[in-house]
Amino acid sequence: MVKAHRRAAAVAVLTALALVGTGCTAAGGTSSGAGNDTVRTTLTTDPTTFDPAKANAKDDYQVARYLFDTVVRLGEDGELVGGIASKWESDADQAVLTLRDDATCSDGTTITPAIVADSLNYFADPETRNNFAKLVFGPGTPEIQANDDAGTVTIDLAQPWSEVLRGLTLAQTGIICPAGLDDLDGLAKGSVDGAFSGPYSLTSASHGVKYEMTLRDEYDAWPEFGAAIEGTPPSKIIFRPGVDKTTVANQLLTGEVDVAEIAPADLERFEGDDNFDITTVPFAGIWLLFNQREGSPFVDPELRHAVAQALSAKAFNDAAYAGQGIPYNTIVAPNVPCALPDDSHVTPVDLDAARKVLEGKTFKMVGTTSIGPNGAGNTYVQEALRAVGAEVELDLVDNGTWATKTQTQPDTWDMTVQGDANFVGTVAASLTRIAGVPTEDGGRNIGGAANESVLDDIKTAQAASDDADRCAAYEHAQATIMDKNDIVPFVAEPQIVVQRSGYSVADLGGIIDYATTRIEG
Repeated sequence: MVKAHRRAAAVAVLTALALVGTGCTAAGGTSSGAGNDTVRTTLTTDPTTFDPAKANAKDDYQVARYLFDTVVRLGEDGELVGGIASKWESDADQAVLTLRDDATCSDGTTITPAIVADSLNYFADPETRNNFAKLVFGPGTPEIQANDDAGTVTIDLAQPWSEVLRGLTLAQTGIICPAGLDDLDGLAKGSVDGAFSGPYSLTSASHGVKYEMTLRDEYDAWPEFGAAIEGTPPSKIIFRPGVDKTTVANQLLTGEVDVAEIAPADLERFEGDDNFDITTVPFAGIWLLFNQREGSPFVDPELRHAVAQALSAKAFNDAAYAGQGIPYNTIVAPNVPCALPDDSHVTPVDLDAARKVLEGKTFKMVGTTSIGPNGAGNTYVQEALRAVGAEVELDLVDNGTWATKTQTQPDTWDMTVQGDANFVGTVAASLTRIAGVPTEDGGRNIGGAANESVLDDIKTAQAASDDADRCAAYEHAQATIMDKNDIVPFVAEPQIVVQRSGYSVADLGGIIDYATTRIEG
C-alpha cells in the first residue's frame, strides 16, 4: 500500500485511469486524528444519483465508492484483491465468486450470495439502462446465480469477455442491499438507510450545500490490500458541492478544507510547502467526441477530418491544464496495454485545409465546466474552430448536466469534449464509448455510430488466448477510429489532490482512492 505523502510520477502510474476507490486499514474504527474525527472535502457538483448502477458522472462514482462495496477491488499494482468476495476464478465464459461471511448491510442484514446476485442482476438488466453493464459483462445479458449453501455466485457470460473480473471492480457494480432494491426511488435519492453495503452511510443531504457521510460502527469488511494505510478512517466526511477549484485551493490554504482536488494552475501554490502533501496521477482521457447519429452534421467524415485538422493538442493542454496534461496518441493512455505505440494515426494540424471545409458551418457543442478552469478546454475548441470560419454554439454546463445531455439527449449536441475515466485500464473500456449500443438505448456508446468493425475487433480481443493476438485486434480497432476521426485525442487530465498536514489519501496503482482518506496522529 502506498502512503499518500509523495507526489506520484504521472507517466509511471499511467497503467489505469480511474475515479475513486474504497477504504482500507488494518482494522476498523476511528480516532480523533488531527484533533477531530471529520474530513472536509468537495464535489465538482451535486451527484446526479446515489444508485451506483445508474451512476453517470464523476461525483456519482466518488460517492458510490464510499457507500457500496464491490465483490473485488483493484490493489496497488493493479492486481485484484478481495472485496465482498474472498476468492474468485474465471475464464472468458464464466466467473465464480466465493463470498466472505462477515459483510453486512447498513441495516445489519448479512450479505449473502442471493443478495449479491440480486444486485448484480439489477445492474446487468437492460431495463436498468446504465451504460456500464456492457463494459463489465460484454455484449448480451449474463446469467447470474447464487448458491447460498456453497457461499458462491456464478456468472455465465452471454459471449466471451475475458475482462469480467476487472469490470467487477467498478464502483458502479457496488452491491445494493435489499432495502435499496425494494425502493429504487429512495435509493437514487440516498434516503434508504439500509441500502448501503460499504463503510459509510449517507446521513445528510442538502442539494447544492452539503452532504455528510458517517462511518458505520459495525463495519469490518475492509479489503486486504496487502498493507495497512496509515491513519484511521474519519467518523464523518463532509462534502461541499459546486466549489470551483481555485476557490478550493484557497480553502485548503485557509484550513476550511482538508483534502481536495485543485486545478493544475494552482499547483505551484502548494509545492515546497511542508503543511501540505500532493498526490498527482493521470485521471481521465480527454478527447473531442463527435455525435454521429442520423441528423448530426458529423456523420460526414470530411467534416470530422477538418475539425481534427483545426485543433492542436498542445494548445488544448495549455488552455485547459496549464500544459501539465499527458499527450495521447489514441483513445486510451500510452500505458494501457495494447495502446497504439505512436502518433502515426493522429491527424496533423492543417488550418488552411480545415478552413476550406469548415468556413460558414455552424455546430452545437455541449461542454462541462470541469474541463479546465471554467471549462477552458471547451472554449479553446470553440475559438479554434471560429478561427477557421466555423461557428460553434457552446452550451457550457456543470458536470452532471453535461453527462445527462450527452448520454440521454443526443439532439442537443454535435460535438463535446469527453472526459473518459477508464476505470479498469483496458482498450475495450474506451472503445465502447464510440461503438455498440447508444447510451439512450442503455449502452455505453456516447458517439452513437455503430462501428461494427470495432465491435468485431473487441470480440476477437476478448476471446484471444494470448496477449499478442489480443493487442493485434485492439490496435486494429484504434487505427480504425483514428483514421475515421471518430475522436480527436488531446491529453490525460492530471488529477492533483492536496492534503493538509494530518490528513492523507492513497493512490493504488495510479488511481486516487478517495475512500482511503485517513486522519493521522
